[in-house]
Order: sequence, then C-alpha cells, then structure tokens
Amino acid sequence: MPSYAVTGTSRGLGLEFVKQLSLAPSNTVFALVRNPSSATSLNQLAAQHPNLHIIQADITDPQSLVAAAAQISSSTNGTLDVLINNAVSTNTAVAPLLPSQIPLDVAGTQDFFKAATDSALYGAIWTTNAFLPLIEKGNAKKIVHISTGIADPKVIKGTGIANVVDYAVAKGAMNVLVAKYAAELEPKGIKVVAISPGWVDTWEGEKPAEVGEFIRFTLEHFRKLWPDLKGQLTPEESVKMVLEVVEALSPEQTGFMVSHHGDENWI
Repeated sequence: MPSYAVTGTSRGLGLEFVKQLSLAPSNTVFALVRNPSSATSLNQLAAQHPNLHIIQADITDPQSLVAAAAQISSSTNGTLDVLINNAVSTNTAVAPLLPSQIPLDVAGTQDFFKAATDSALYGAIWTTNAFLPLIEKGNAKKIVHISTGIADPKVIKGTGIANVVDYAVAKGAMNVLVAKYAAELEPKGIKVVAISPGWVDTWEGEKPAEVGEFIRFTLEHFRKLWPDLKGQLTPEESVKMVLEVVEALSPEQTGFMVSHHGDENWI
C-alpha cells in the first residue's frame, strides 16, 4: 500500500495531486495544509475518499512539520514512500519588478525575497528533513520538489522574461538544494528530484484583468522559444504527467530538475 504526503493541498496543483492519488484505493494519501478548516474543496474530497487524510502543517514552521511527520508516522508504522513538496508562497506585489528595481537597502531586499525563500527554499529544507526518517524506511524512497522551468537560465535568456525575480531565484536555489540532497542520499537508495509541472492554469474563478494581461505577456515571451505554444495546461493534465514521471523516476534523474515530460521540455 503506497503512501504519499503532499504539501500545499488547499487548491491548484496540490489539490489535484491528492485528488488523483486518492482515486487508487490502495494508496494512502496525506494532504498537508496550513488551515484545514478553510480548505473547503480538500475537505469535500476527503469526505469522498477514506484513504485521504488531512494533516495540518505549515512549511514555513519547522515544528508543525515535525508534528505532521509524527502524526503520519503513527498511521504508517514509521514509513513514507513518496513526499511531494508542492507548497509555495510569493509576494505578488514584487512580481512585476525587474532585478534592477530591487531596493538598495537590506530590509527592502530581504522583504522582496522573503515569501518565496521562506517557502521554496527554507520550506524545502524543513519539509525534507522532517520527513526524511520516514522516507528512509519507505519502499519507494522518493522526494519530489515542485519547481519551475523559469528557473532555468536558458529559458530566462531565451524568453527575455526578466521579472518574477523572487520566485525564479528561490526555485533556482531549491534546485541546487535538490542536487545536494541527492548527493547525500543516493547511497541510501533515496531519489530526490525537482519537477517542473509545465505552464499550468491554477487560477480559480474569473481572472482579473491584470492576471489576463500577465498571461498574454508570458505567452508572447514563451513563444520566442516555443512558437507553437497554444496556452496553459490544466491542473489535471499537468499532475497526470508529473505522477507518471514520479512513478518511473530513474537513478539517472535524481539530483536534477526534469519536466512533466521527464526531460528538459518545460512546456
């Protein structure tokens, strides 16, 4: 009976991960979410699937992750097969800014990167370390961090997308962290990988004008590298492909960022 823990499951990709994983009755799925009481869609899903369990955890709070790991351990006899770290936070106010617009003061720069680094970098460390004792005793021994193709310097140069600095830099740092963990854990048979899920439409409800404009801007720039690109993937499409990559994960892929195709095609 494979066991999975997924972070950031209240909406978007995280919700879709636990939705697809819980469809198989043989899977035991733990959905980590910061505020379970307000995660309406997740609670509705859990009511339909007895193999889906909601666990309170905040990836920016190490002790909450330790408590979550202990709670899961008590249900799985101390093991976990696959950890999927999906949760991330960003400061939407700084997304349009270019690197030359990062303020020339310590507090301002720290604030610029805080939300992204606290979740994508520090959160990746704390989540991995909290669950590592369980992964070591699992059968699959896989740790997956959801990353992004826009952290690839080739994509940044090729598309000319100079904004969204905080998110791209934090995910780029996380990719290096993945390689470091892989170097340490490969002798134990543990695979650690970063996976870009593609360009996915995770917006819920009607899109505000500024969101629509950002999507048009991104599509225009992405077409410099991928001229035939039509638009975004749905969460269902993306997660299905990512889970196929996770299932087939090879020793050669550990330590690297791969796409939802299992290669370096980020779209």
